[in-house]
Amino acid sequence: MTATTAEPTGAQARQTHYWRLRNGRTLALTTSAPRTWHIRPGHPGGAYSDLGHELDPPEHHVPTVLTRSRPTGRREEEEFRGGCLACDWEGPIHRGDGYGDGDNQAVEDAHDHAFPGWRTLPPLTTVEDRSALPRDRGRWAQLTSRYPPGWLDHGAPLVAWSRHRREAHAPPHRGRPRYELRVPRPPGRRDIRLAEQEALF
Repeated sequence: MTATTAEPTGAQARQTHYWRLRNGRTLALTTSAPRTWHIRPGHPGGAYSDLGHELDPPEHHVPTVLTRSRPTGRREEEEFRGGCLACDWEGPIHRGDGYGDGDNQAVEDAHDHAFPGWRTLPPLTTVEDRSALPRDRGRWAQLTSRYPPGWLDHGAPLVAWSRHRREAHAPPHRGRPRYELRVPRPPGRRDIRLAEQEALF
């Protein structure tokens, strides 16, 4: 009989626990690791480590995403929840297959925790702006002048119009040090004109 231990709470503690399971450093079976909460690969704090993470957490909230697999009959189902690298906060559980289903809601929960009001940030409106704007200092300063004080230094997200329904939010990476969150494109004038024309018939 194997001893079971309660999972820790908090994104960093859960990630350390996950890698200890994966590497057989606990009494639990290594196959149970995917079924424990851990930071989703590619999201902040998700780097390999079974020796613990930074001893001193960041001074400000840092959003990330936790995930785990759950058996549901014949297949595994993924669950997601928002997490924070600076405190033990964890968001509600969302189920889905990832790629914008379940994981998007968890990312948004984490940003609601770290950057309440992020939905009011000015959005990027073209695909070209996603890569070009951060390199154009003048336009970048104009866009980010509407961010609350200190948010940019703490990794506030970029908000961009979605290209299609259920487009996945993009986590930070080497070329972009902050999340890029997709929001629905507001109805355009063309849609309004078509609706007005249909009302005439």
